[in-house]
Amino acid sequence: MIGRALDSNNDLIIRSGSFQTVDEAAEVVQHVRTRLLFYFNEWFLDLNAGTPYFQQIFVKPVDLGNVESILKSKIIDTPGVDRLIEFSMDYEGGSSRKLSVQFSAETTYGIINNAEVTINV
Repeated sequence: MIGRALDSNNDLIIRSGSFQTVDEAAEVVQHVRTRLLFYFNEWFLDLNAGTPYFQQIFVKPVDLGNVESILKSKIIDTPGVDRLIEFSMDYEGGSSRKLSVQFSAETTYGIINNAEVTINV
């Protein structure tokens, strides 16, 4: 499977007038990143798609077990991911307010080690 490459801002990468592509494990990592950054109710054609950040994650009091469960299921349910090997998340408060998710997974293309997705809260 081949997909169009995205940069860290999720913009298409174009070089010399052509779309850059990613394939195999790199595409799976990109797909996981896209799924984790996609907010619930964001897409008007399918209001049930996305990660429920405002509905279940950015709430007070936060239930870290629930947050972990939601994020893990988004990763595991990504096409190409067979099994989640390692998972950790870290929240950085203050002015930066970032939620970082690190994971390793077994995919149909091999092992992905230490992939990271940062969500600006």
